[in-house]
Amino acid sequence: MKQLLTKSQAEVERCWPSIEKLAPCQDACPLNVDVPGYVMAIAHDDFNKALSIIKARALFPAVLGRVCHHPCEDVCARAKIDEPLAIRSLKRFVTDFTMSSAARSSVPIKKAREERVAIVGSGPAGLAAAHDLVMLGYPVTVYEALPVLGGMLTLGIPEFVLPREILHAELSSIEDLGLEIRTNTPIGKDLTLDNLFQQEYKAVFLSVGAQESLKLNIPGIDSSGVSYALALLEDANLGKEVKFKGKVAIIGGGNVAVDCARVAVRSGADEVNLACLESREEMPAFSWEIERAEEEGVKLYPSLAPQEIIARDGKVTRINLTRVKSIEFDAEGRIRPILVEGEGMALDADAVIVAIGQAPDLSFLDGAKGLHVSQKRSIEVDPITLTTNLPGVFAGGDVVNVATVAEAMADGKKAAISIDRYLRGVDLKEGRLPQVKQVVDIEPEKMPRFVEHRERSQMPVLPVGERVSSFNEVELGLAQEAAIDEAKRCLNCPVCGNCIFGRAQMCYETATRLL
Repeated sequence: MKQLLTKSQAEVERCWPSIEKLAPCQDACPLNVDVPGYVMAIAHDDFNKALSIIKARALFPAVLGRVCHHPCEDVCARAKIDEPLAIRSLKRFVTDFTMSSAARSSVPIKKAREERVAIVGSGPAGLAAAHDLVMLGYPVTVYEALPVLGGMLTLGIPEFVLPREILHAELSSIEDLGLEIRTNTPIGKDLTLDNLFQQEYKAVFLSVGAQESLKLNIPGIDSSGVSYALALLEDANLGKEVKFKGKVAIIGGGNVAVDCARVAVRSGADEVNLACLESREEMPAFSWEIERAEEEGVKLYPSLAPQEIIARDGKVTRINLTRVKSIEFDAEGRIRPILVEGEGMALDADAVIVAIGQAPDLSFLDGAKGLHVSQKRSIEVDPITLTTNLPGVFAGGDVVNVATVAEAMADGKKAAISIDRYLRGVDLKEGRLPQVKQVVDIEPEKMPRFVEHRERSQMPVLPVGERVSSFNEVELGLAQEAAIDEAKRCLNCPVCGNCIFGRAQMCYETATRLL
């Protein structure tokens, strides 16, 4: 090992500031979080530093540690050696470890600006925008139609994935910053978009989400026992009684459909079947969520299209499905399954839950004159600045394009930058146009052979028998030792990708960490 220590620690530290290339994980992150930075902090037992690095770019890190779709892991260079780093699990560990520390406290921010900003909708996009604008000194008011904050974080994600106490702690941290919150205050009939400007708001960010379930138009859809996904999840998350008996059929292959299936399992169903147009490999739901559902007894029936719901005395008893040969899309992006006539099956069902997608409810725009809306029922915006065609009106999140939590937060941060520039009279696009990024690209043959193959730290979970009988959180979090060991698997691409992966001399930091 000694012959490899060709650079001193001081030389390595002088080298770091000159690193210009991004790690693939940071480049893939919608929020551009410095993943190698916080992972290295975990590897060196500095958990508060790791949290501060995460929070520099990401609102609600404890939430993201549980629900982020982690595209960072899909591009992790470590996968070229053995397995990708468990990045989301590491984020979860940091927030769990530091949850009660001073690093997570919030204090009111002094209002340094006079221009008032209104945020319509309190989901991840709206709250991310509100946070960044408050931090810049703007007086911000958040308008929420429902009695609770959080949008789909609160209403759409089951408690066994995102516990309420974790979410409430995160929401409280932003409330403590001093923004004004008005729940039970919908925008639309009594309080219009025009009214907001009349109340001397200088800018408005529309982030109302996509809280309207898409309807399924087949015979029998109005039968008793047929319901829609978002209403079910909202009831479950607001503490209303949700009970099932007998067999439950879920129609849909996305994350919402899988969440509904898992809720049904925990709510008394004897059997839960999920049928979707897509093949098992093409299902849009996250693969790890599908696996959890299957472990809990949900049966998948892929490549099947619902044709008719059969009812007896007005109540659903069965759903008929036809085999899907392939899936095509029309000119407007609507799905068009190609069916195999004469092939299919029927599923007995005492209840059917339709989860084929969601769209924004734009009825609140009845009082907004001239705002451009697309044929897909989304608000049209400039992709760089999120400006609409109306001066001072911005939009982002699901109301523009149905997105993940991290992507919605990224929209909120982008909108905050635009609103700040708009109110200061600065060019909204300067320096923000797409640029060619310098990303570390490590070829497999250049991977250092001396790096030991090591298994990825696995997230511990509740036993299946305990899961299906309660709404307790399924994933339990990494232990400290496991988290540190996992962090040490990181190849630290921004530093090492410019050195050892280029077959140059190895630095002190890399040698002492990897060998």
